[in-house]
Amino acid sequence: MKFKNLRHRKLSLQTAVFFFIIGIAFWGVFNTGMEATNTLEFCISCHEMESTVYQEYQESVHFRNPTGVQAVCADCHVPKEWTRKLVRKIKASKEVFYWITGSIDTPEKFEAKRLELAGHVWQSMQDSDSRECRNCHSYEAMAVEWQGHFAAKYHTEALGESGTCIDCHKGIAHHLPKGYGETSDIAAGLSRQDLEYGEEINETCAGCHGAYGQGSLDGEYPRLAGLDPDYLALQIEHFKSRERLNIPMFPFATERELPGDDTRIVSAYLASIELPTVLPPIDEANFNAYERLKSSESVLNIARYPGNIAGGERLYRRECANCHGDDGYGDRARAAPQLAGQHSVYLKRQVERFRKGERIHFHQRDAEIFKAFADEEIDDILAFLSVVDD
Repeated sequence: MKFKNLRHRKLSLQTAVFFFIIGIAFWGVFNTGMEATNTLEFCISCHEMESTVYQEYQESVHFRNPTGVQAVCADCHVPKEWTRKLVRKIKASKEVFYWITGSIDTPEKFEAKRLELAGHVWQSMQDSDSRECRNCHSYEAMAVEWQGHFAAKYHTEALGESGTCIDCHKGIAHHLPKGYGETSDIAAGLSRQDLEYGEEINETCAGCHGAYGQGSLDGEYPRLAGLDPDYLALQIEHFKSRERLNIPMFPFATERELPGDDTRIVSAYLASIELPTVLPPIDEANFNAYERLKSSESVLNIARYPGNIAGGERLYRRECANCHGDDGYGDRARAAPQLAGQHSVYLKRQVERFRKGERIHFHQRDAEIFKAFADEEIDDILAFLSVVDD
């Protein structure tokens, strides 16, 4: 009897050890497989990701930066804690289904659903208080005194207001989806006749801004040609409401002189103008001095602004590029206007108005941020912007 019991206990122990080893093996295989799906190589193994968001990611600071610390897809999109990670992987099965059914198997299909997909990701980050961002970034370790003027001010305020990273940092690793932040496309549906009418309306504007919307060489009047039409229309509405004060605009920026449809049409017309930066070569056989002179009026010629260009580029990338773009050509989704190709003296005057609170930059509180810049720093940024197109 004792022998039987001993044999039974030995068998039970062997069975337990066997299942323990099987459990460890299963755990190892399962966990290894799950971790394999977190690699950058796995994430871009399908052409839908490799040909779209991966290309954008390579242009971001998360891919390449001065410190050489790289954040891959899983660092931003997959929780570190095991249980939450498992839940995220289960949810990802829906993404596999969409991949199998070809829901986003072309760039066109992907772009069509991109705003919706991005909205789900942003909401998830909002709900988790940007948990994955905080794996690398934390307020406690953040030395705001080492940051740029805008970043330091916004981060300090976000800490006091319980803000979270995704409130401001949408589109930091990928382009913002088309349609984000846009209420409408005012140029949509306009005919050739509409633009011809816009050219007629612009004859009133041309007295100050030039026949081609090129602005004045002395920077008294800004360049309008080629700017985002929604931004142009918004500024006209601000002039109408007197939210933005400008005495020369008073007689023209009224609902009677420039009603809503006319605002839309002239903004679209001005946005459609492409200004050359150099005159075409002279055709000696067919040279016409008058036509040459007339053509020269449409050439955009931004004089080099005095300042340290290299230092200005560093300042621009730290302070301005997040909204106005690395190339200074603005960001429609953020309603951030083009700065490159704008007259430097005009830009300098707007900075002074921001400082005095005479014009609102993004928030009223931004006036204090602009006051924190030394005049030399502003000049250096303008020097860089003045040679962007060179």
